Amino acid sequence: MCGCPWPTSERIGLALGADVPFFLRGRNAWVEGIGERITAIDVPRARFAVVKPARGLATADIFRSPALKRDSDGATIAGFAADPQGFGHNDTEPVARQLCPDVGEALDWLGSQGLQARMTGSGSAVFALLPPGKSPAQAPADWQVRECGNMEVHPPVGWAASDDSVGG
Repeated sequence: MCGCPWPTSERIGLALGADVPFFLRGRNAWVEGIGERITAIDVPRARFAVVKPARGLATADIFRSPALKRDSDGATIAGFAADPQGFGHNDTEPVARQLCPDVGEALDWLGSQGLQARMTGSGSAVFALLPPGKSPAQAPADWQVRECGNMEVHPPVGWAASDDSVGG
């Protein structure tokens, strides 16, 4: 990022958004806190269906909602390592479903195909792991549906000057 040393790039990135330091690292990672604690992990190769319903959803609206559960037990890297595809839950999903019914429709649509659907971040896109040879059915015309695979290395890796002695 601008040729800055790695710790400076991460601090600037964190000020821009919690996801930015993760993307600057450019590899699969377990991220904690507000994006400042990053631990590299290996994730098995997989294919996914990603569904974006027509209607969007503002993250700020979810976090302003009094209905958002704010007292969940913390997730652990050990729990994730035991089952990366079936791990965890998303506390923002019930509020997202309430604010944007399209989120629930997309999750239910993937579920009707025998897929374990999840919401990405705070939505409104959802995704599901695709078993070998499976593709999603025809979606409503105003939805965007893409098949994709996970990556070991994010394309911008190396954009920031790296100092391997820094961070996790």
